[in-house]
Amino acid sequence: MSSPVPLVDLVVAVHDPRRRVDRAVSSALDGTTTPVRVTVVAHGIRAETLDGPLGRVRLDHRVRVIELDDGIRSPAGPFNCGLAQAEADFVAIMGSDDYLAPGALDAWVSHATTHSTDYLIAPLEDQSGAVWRDPLTRPGRTGQLDPAKDRLDYRAAPLGLVRRSYLDEVGIWLTEGLATGEDIELGLALLHHGGRVDHAPSLPSYVIGQDAEARITFATRTFTEEMQALDHLGSTGWPLELPSAHRRAMAIKLWRLNVLPAVLLRPDGDDWSEEDLASLARVAWWLRRLSASAERSLSRAEHKIVAVAGSADRDALVGAMTAVRAATPVDRALAADLRYTFARDALLRRALRLRGPR
Repeated sequence: MSSPVPLVDLVVAVHDPRRRVDRAVSSALDGTTTPVRVTVVAHGIRAETLDGPLGRVRLDHRVRVIELDDGIRSPAGPFNCGLAQAEADFVAIMGSDDYLAPGALDAWVSHATTHSTDYLIAPLEDQSGAVWRDPLTRPGRTGQLDPAKDRLDYRAAPLGLVRRSYLDEVGIWLTEGLATGEDIELGLALLHHGGRVDHAPSLPSYVIGQDAEARITFATRTFTEEMQALDHLGSTGWPLELPSAHRRAMAIKLWRLNVLPAVLLRPDGDDWSEEDLASLARVAWWLRRLSASAERSLSRAEHKIVAVAGSADRDALVGAMTAVRAATPVDRALAADLRYTFARDALLRRALRLRGPR
């Protein structure tokens, strides 16, 4: 006799049996009244190697373990494999190091069904208890959020609950074959495709585990590898079809959280190959095409790097990074174009919003 189709299909990708996959799976099942199925994808390992790590939950009828051996060190493949086998009204993905706060799935499903939500952005917190404030939505707004007005791009990681019909409508899955950033296009597409997007910080959280010995996310990569996801996004075309306000918000986020940190992690000229410099110039060109006005809201300090990013000039780039490290608090607070110092995505405005209510 076959099991009934669940209301939620949750996919957990596991590449290392030393991960706390038992904690991840248990957090989705214990005390949950919503019909749920957890698909554990054994990535590059045999399914039976997870029997011990899963412990008692391996015998739960709501758990299935499948194998994927694609030879690629990326979670995109196993997540897509699990999503392809999902049949429920709602789907979600979760890393094997992470887990859900008690009652999360029940609360998320209740909210999504009550409000006809297409994508519910989960509240995030670290295992230590630190709360992630992004997205910094307009005060008091939890539903029918706007990508630009509610700064949604800062939470591009697709963690939460997605209506399966909306995922099919968007038609984008995680990007396979990348060293990192495999979730960027999917996360941004879910925010910008036009479905109802909600974020209710009062709901139970998705918890980022911090006790693994090593996480793939922190592996050493070249700048070119770091930018593969943005190269891919630039090749898709759909971001250029968005309203100008949405393109601008996306460009600011990608400059600020993806490009500039990756640049500043490489402060020496020896860190930059010709390929890396060309990669930075290429991404800078695309971001300016996406929104030429985005740079106006970046701070004076941020703009020092942006101004030379398209030049492929190693000395100019190193000099800009040196200037950023020596930047004054004023340079870090004021926008490159003073008229935009209090724009929605300017750093000073963000700092003030962080002091406000969730």
